[in-house]
Amino acid sequence: QDLMGAAAAQSGISGGDRAAAVAARAERYALGRAALVGVIHDSFRPRVEAMGVDPARIRLVPNWSHVARPSRPRAETRARLGWPEDRLVVLHSGNMGLKQGLEVLVEAARLDPSADVVLMGDGNQRAALQERARDLPNLRFLPPAAEAEFPDVLAAADVLAVTQRASVLDMSVPSKLTSYFAAGRPVIASVAAEGGTADEVRRSGAGVLVPPEDPAALLKTLGELAADPEAAERLGARGPLYVDERLSRAAGLGRLDDLLAEALRQGTTAHEGAVRA
Repeated sequence: QDLMGAAAAQSGISGGDRAAAVAARAERYALGRAALVGVIHDSFRPRVEAMGVDPARIRLVPNWSHVARPSRPRAETRARLGWPEDRLVVLHSGNMGLKQGLEVLVEAARLDPSADVVLMGDGNQRAALQERARDLPNLRFLPPAAEAEFPDVLAAADVLAVTQRASVLDMSVPSKLTSYFAAGRPVIASVAAEGGTADEVRRSGAGVLVPPEDPAALLKTLGELAADPEAAERLGARGPLYVDERLSRAAGLGRLDDLLAEALRQGTTAHEGAVRA
């Protein structure tokens, strides 16, 4: 799911280099002894191969979307949340940690009071972000939504944001993307263009990439989406199609079944060989 050695190195945590070295050794040990290695994105392959894993033992097993489609009218949910119809609402949902680099959304809200930014979720950086945003009336914090309400809250936003620090490249692909795509809203991704998250947004056709840690660039793209609602709707409509094509539960479970069946076949063959020997 994540490459923890790379995560420690790329997330900006204190002592990350030391943690990265320890985590990488543990990963190298485990992956080197596995019958097969499943990765959730192709961007993981080079780093896994660099740990000594034979490319022939690596399988692509992407995550699937476990989130239901929205069921309530957007206007109804927006009214319940207190989001005016005439305000652009940008929503980030998920963990508020170091690697997310959510300061870019705080500063975007500071630069443009006409846009409402909503940060929904929790994490070890939430308190620091709240302190940074304490003078911003157009930035709101919400607790994680209940499972039954989550799809409708995502769909009620005008734009769904995924952000990462510029240093985050190949250690993870945010699971929130599958939920975002299912919600049918355009995605704006403030992430490194060469990373796995950017690859997934490009592949889906459901979002727009902007340079990471650049609030002005983010606001420019938001303005373009707001000025062209039809283009924004086309982007959003592509998300559910992408989920149906590649991220369905049936397809995801089928890939896991195939991975386990292949690993078991290899184990059986190796055991039979040992018995004959």
